[in-house]
Amino acid sequence: MRFCLPTLLLFFSLTPGAAAWAGPPAGQVLYQKNCAPCHGANGRKGLSSAHDLTKSNLNAYGRAYLVTNGFGKMPSFKKTLSEVQIQQIVAYSLTLR
Repeated sequence: MRFCLPTLLLFFSLTPGAAAWAGPPAGQVLYQKNCAPCHGANGRKGLSSAHDLTKSNLNAYGRAYLVTNGFGKMPSFKKTLSEVQIQQIVAYSLTLR
């Protein structure tokens, strides 16, 4: 049986394993670059009195506010990250357990 290339591409794009080729989510990459130095890769590091993100009771709005505006020793990221990037980081930080 012969298959044409477009049919094979469609088949593989619909298979569950196809998503694994995409790489890490954008929020994870941004978190590792901007947040992990203080909060750690798993959110528990606490360097320079950074909070343990796995125990935080802040919702997405509260986290976005803190990332945008900073607080205490945490710097503001509103001049270095876009709103979309901040939302991606927040979404990723909510997955840390």
